[in-house]
Amino acid sequence: MILRQTLEYPVYGYWDGGKKQVFDWREEYGGGEDDKGVFVKIGSFSANHWFCVAQGKTEKRTLANAKLHLKATTHYPSTFEYVE
Repeated sequence: MILRQTLEYPVYGYWDGGKKQVFDWREEYGGGEDDKGVFVKIGSFSANHWFCVAQGKTEKRTLANAKLHLKATTHYPSTFEYVE
């Protein structure tokens, strides 16, 4: 399952190939456990960005945690959808 983020308009970033508008986020290998609980690595090769979020009981809940993180940190209007 992936979390697809579609920006309102294409933007430049730290990747090759010019402006991009659609980014697919998925659970990557890695992660671990700390005093707050289990966390997993979420990443998008096309966005050239990775971050960690709390692991949910299901894959969709983990991606929902990633969606909350992206909403808080993305400076551009965007929409999200889950893709099987």
